[in-house]
Amino acid sequence: MDDLVKDIIPLLQYLIPGFLSTWIFYSLTAFKRPDTFGQIVQALIFTFVIQGAVLAVGNLCLWIGSKGFSLGNWDDRAQTLWAFMFSLMLGLFACYLATSDKLHGWLSKRNVTKQSSFPSEWFCAFAQHERFITLHLNDERRVFGWPVEWPRESSNGQFIMKYPRWLTDDGQPASIGAEFLLIDSAKVKWVEFSPVSEGSTCQLPEHHNPCQSI
Repeated sequence: MDDLVKDIIPLLQYLIPGFLSTWIFYSLTAFKRPDTFGQIVQALIFTFVIQGAVLAVGNLCLWIGSKGFSLGNWDDRAQTLWAFMFSLMLGLFACYLATSDKLHGWLSKRNVTKQSSFPSEWFCAFAQHERFITLHLNDERRVFGWPVEWPRESSNGQFIMKYPRWLTDDGQPASIGAEFLLIDSAKVKWVEFSPVSEGSTCQLPEHHNPCQSI
């Protein structure tokens, strides 16, 4: 049993940076956590990149030391410190790529992929089109407002609408009397994104009320 523990501890120390990057990624993005096996696979991929970067830094430091400029001892402590730093940077960099769509956008322009970096088409629509929306509810009512928060999936979650307005049958807004309105996505049949030009009727005045003119 003691021999098994001695073998497992170094393995865990080797894999922990990858698991840290995975934890950072799923904690800071809207992606749904996969099953245990999927998380382990992703952690192994992160571990491969992190350990490769640590190896490159180690070889660079040893080369600099061989030229007569010593930066210190390259031991287990130094490797652990660099692995921790790279795990943080890799996790945050992966979050940046996933939330900015920079990489997928660059590849899409070169016809490499047509996918976006967002977790779903639903989330992509809200992330890429920041504008006023109209929620069509199951009871045929409509709510107009600015989506401060929206669910990652259409099947569950809530909308937080800022300065919401009911829309009457003739399309005229009626004040709700609330600054924020929380709506369950299960009660929403579909979402209507207002044209950008309609934003001129809801300009931001001094009090930052996007619908003060309504």
